Amino acid sequence: MSYRWTVLSTEEPSRRVIVESLLETMPDKSMREAAEGQVIEIVDGERVPVAVELPRLIQVPGEVLRLGKGANVSAPAGSGVPAFFTAEGSGSAQPLWWLDVYATGGAHDGGALADALCHAVARRTNGVVLLPEGAGS
Repeated sequence: MSYRWTVLSTEEPSRRVIVESLLETMPDKSMREAAEGQVIEIVDGERVPVAVELPRLIQVPGEVLRLGKGANVSAPAGSGVPAFFTAEGSGSAQPLWWLDVYATGGAHDGGALADALCHAVARRTNGVVLLPEGAGS
């Protein structure tokens, strides 16, 4: 079973940002492209503990609240959750970037790696992390 983390950000999590975040959080891991370049897989020997889908721009105001309804939201250290994403918020009027990161079920450390990667990306892109159901950061 895999678990999904999502980074929501006001700045684009470009390939460069993703790679910089990977180097910060997993310097001993390798990476490769999959799904015709739409996914970056983090490789540890024969295992793929983490997979990153390339980001999508969500342009419909309020759509992020609908998609992330009930999610546990975590902000990188030193920052807070934007007011638009709190229970009282009404969604962002500006477009937001959506980046999905998956920890694969066969890797015992996949969850910790995915969480660290997501928070590193969120810190670089003025974002927050939607945690998988039942997870806390």
